[in-house]
Amino acid sequence: MLGKNMLSMSGLSLYRNVVQFGMTIAIAAFVLPGDYGLIVFTTPFLVLVAMLTDLGMTSAITRAPTLSRDEAGAAMGAMLTGGAVCAGLLVVAAWPIERAIGMAGLAPVMMAMAGVVMLSIAAATPRALLERELRYARIAQVEAAAIAVAAVAALTAAWHGAGVWALVLYNWLVQAMRLSAFWWATRATLRPNARFRQLGALLSFGGWVLANNILSFLARNSDNLLIGAWLGSAAVGVYGLAYQFMLAPLMAITWPTSGILLATLRGEDPHGPRAQATVEGVLSATALVVTPAMLYLTFGLAFPVRSLLSAHWAMVPGIVAWLAPAGALQAIASYSGALLMVAGRARAQFGLSIVNTAVLVATFVLALPHGLMALVQAYTGAIALLSLGFLATIVLLTGLSLRRMAAALAPALLATGAGIAGVAASVGTHPASWSGWIGATAIYAAIVLGCYAALHLHVRRTLAILLARGPVPEAVVTGR
Repeated sequence: MLGKNMLSMSGLSLYRNVVQFGMTIAIAAFVLPGDYGLIVFTTPFLVLVAMLTDLGMTSAITRAPTLSRDEAGAAMGAMLTGGAVCAGLLVVAAWPIERAIGMAGLAPVMMAMAGVVMLSIAAATPRALLERELRYARIAQVEAAAIAVAAVAALTAAWHGAGVWALVLYNWLVQAMRLSAFWWATRATLRPNARFRQLGALLSFGGWVLANNILSFLARNSDNLLIGAWLGSAAVGVYGLAYQFMLAPLMAITWPTSGILLATLRGEDPHGPRAQATVEGVLSATALVVTPAMLYLTFGLAFPVRSLLSAHWAMVPGIVAWLAPAGALQAIASYSGALLMVAGRARAQFGLSIVNTAVLVATFVLALPHGLMALVQAYTGAIALLSLGFLATIVLLTGLSLRRMAAALAPALLATGAGIAGVAASVGTHPASWSGWIGATAIYAAIVLGCYAALHLHVRRTLAILLARGPVPEAVVTGR
């Protein structure tokens, strides 16, 4: 069941990322970094509105041992009320923000995207109810269809000269279709109401989640805000496009799988042998996918970007070459948050988030005066150190030995290292033509897959853990 749900949600997230990357690259061919930077700079405000409105209740809905219809309806009523107020404030503040930082064209984009976040908030509670019931296949079907329709519409608009507004259209359509489908799927059990006194149990847990989410927001979005205010929309546009590559494994695999892990291990002892085997399998599977994919970007992205985009985007591959390895490590280590929630350690998660946020914000503030690349390099180092700390947290939470942790991650590291060495020794890591790029990509993929075939026992054990129905088999737990 875990593997099926991971496949549904990670497949959906991978599909979403591929579509969004493709669409972003296509639209980047029609717009300048400064125009794209308007969306990048607006996004943190939308995330903040959604976060403050959510109050941590969607995570609480997923985790709560019991949940009545009235409680779910009150949660949705509260979120709709708060969302309407916050979206209105964002619309009112759009022009003052544009004038304060001197970013021409920001206000209309921000006002339009306020409607997007309102649709997203309205869809949050019905989606959380589907997650609570482990109906991940249904969620994947809905979101896949919404993404496909919206992408076609956005690309058509971009082709006809809509520019950055094609991205606005994409977000509007995706959220509107998600809301419609999730509401329809839960219509028999979900009735919004204003009986907010029933939310005490949800808010008691959700409050810690909200506090943690606010700190995560500062850690993940202060860079865009600082770069935009300090260096302008063009710099934040270039950085924002590059940052999408770093964020891809978190969005495609870690975040959806974290939700599944939380629902799957709810009520279990994190130190139990079956929980340990499940966590070990998830870490191993994530590493097998994200490590070779992200390290490939260090040499495989430069030629396509140079060939397909204008010189305005020339810095993107260099930034990605720094961020990609840190992104792979971060994707593996970030399961610590879900495991803290499984263990009911919301306060500990909050404490770690304080440390994470303080380190990253200090890194941004100290490095930014030295230029964009200095910030990128400092950020990479900070993420690497913090991720090692989060891996140590996973070891402490689950009782996994360092030997088992290393054994779970080693095959991905060995295969990726062999792939890069093979490319460097054959065609080189700086292809200058499409044929050279295809050759380098093919060699890398063949070596990585060949290594996985040679390590088939490890891969088979990982798959056995993820594909097991019900409890993990005892033979898999013990490694026999």
